[in-house]
Amino acid sequence: MAPRFVRSTLLAAALASLTPACGDKEVRPSLDLLTASCAGTQPLAGVTHLRFRVTGPGLDTPRERVSTVEWAPEDVPVLPPGSARVLEVRAYVGGPDQGGQLVSLGRTTPFDVAEGQAPKVRVVLRRLGEFVPVNLASDPRTCSLPAEARAAHTATTLPDGRVLITGGYLPLPNGTRPVSGTSEVFNPADGTFSAGPAVGARAFHTASLLPDGRVLLAGGAESFAPVSLQSTARLVDVSTGAVRELMHKVERYQHAAAVDAEGHVALVSGRAADGSTVSEMEGFDATTGLFVAPGMQVHRTDVALAVRPDGMNIQIVGGVDSLKKAETDVSAFRFDFGSVMFLAAGTQLRVGRQGAAVAMLGRADESPELLVMGGFDGADPAEDARPVGSSEFLEGVVSVREGPALMPRSNPCAVTLPDGRIVVLGGRGTSIGTTYAVPWVELITPHTGAQPTVLGLSLMPQPRVWHTCSALPDGSVLVVGGVDDSTGEIRANTEALVVMPPPRD
Repeated sequence: MAPRFVRSTLLAAALASLTPACGDKEVRPSLDLLTASCAGTQPLAGVTHLRFRVTGPGLDTPRERVSTVEWAPEDVPVLPPGSARVLEVRAYVGGPDQGGQLVSLGRTTPFDVAEGQAPKVRVVLRRLGEFVPVNLASDPRTCSLPAEARAAHTATTLPDGRVLITGGYLPLPNGTRPVSGTSEVFNPADGTFSAGPAVGARAFHTASLLPDGRVLLAGGAESFAPVSLQSTARLVDVSTGAVRELMHKVERYQHAAAVDAEGHVALVSGRAADGSTVSEMEGFDATTGLFVAPGMQVHRTDVALAVRPDGMNIQIVGGVDSLKKAETDVSAFRFDFGSVMFLAAGTQLRVGRQGAAVAMLGRADESPELLVMGGFDGADPAEDARPVGSSEFLEGVVSVREGPALMPRSNPCAVTLPDGRIVVLGGRGTSIGTTYAVPWVELITPHTGAQPTVLGLSLMPQPRVWHTCSALPDGSVLVVGGVDDSTGEIRANTEALVVMPPPRD
């Protein structure tokens, strides 16, 4: 039977009489299940069965219930008190225990269960692997759009799950690139974009999440015709709306940033307004609110920075040197009493690459490792630089090993999911010396003692480069902005898309 509802709200008060004799302390969550999308395949299209699955600390095995698509209140499992519970709803075509196909999935953010108090939770059901515009929770058939189209912006997932989107430029068909000084905040709980504080015009800047939840915006270009650089940084507290303006020691854009566990931010590499390399490293100390110049030099551009699993050691990966050669060098350093200490040991990539992405593969209990992906193997695609399809693991700070093969591209967006997998989206490929944005998407899954597996997901509706990708608390990925120049015309990607990868288990 086809579903007769789009949204079902189960009130906790109505469930008390339905709770089985599992103990007075156990309660059944009050579930708000959103089962419509504003575009694409509807999450319940063809669905016959639902599986309700709860996991969390203290639950040795998941609590599960299976129902038809016409589910009833008692189909939601009852739960003992505890923290960080996650309720997952899986939708199948056919019975899940009779070979039914899993087609849609939704999860809550982690929630706490207090003794005798039924929590109210929300699940947004999404079609697996399908890129669709964000929809409003209040009206799921209405798409939610960002206020501006942006490229070369930043998107930072905050501790409460919201995403701060800042700056960037508007790619226009005539080739001009006006730069934005605005910000907006995406709230995955209700699917809305709301105006954030002014952050100063900046594109190709960096945004670093500090341990206390504030975000440091550093550098960037404030215009492109001619190029002029932003001389200030902004320290943004989204929870209060407070913005503090700070002065850099060095102006730069297209640089890299990383923040260690103690709140030290490293700003490395980048370009000056005349296009030359900015070699001076700069640091920011969140405890003092001051920028420092450690006196260290990095003579290359288009590097990637990565923080080791220990939270303290930072690695500089690849880039292009003064001779326009793609670097294989991987250096490591850490902040030490206001200065920077380079580690004596270092390693070399198997393939020199600039414009690579680095992300952590594996959960905290899986000995996670840094994976280097993509990049160009030279400085200029017009001079036969090719996109790299191989990946490499950074084993500590002294060695590398081969990773899985991926689609060859530079400047991809890579994000680690809450379950330890990596999603790699878009980037730039080449054809006869010409670069273009690509729509490729891959999901990388770690395996203990074996090479990771790579699953190609559905292509993005539009190719994208200079976009952002953000892991949301429910395990989906938010993709915002970017440029599509794959047809020879410059097009802005105006929609914010969300995709739910297939579950890991």
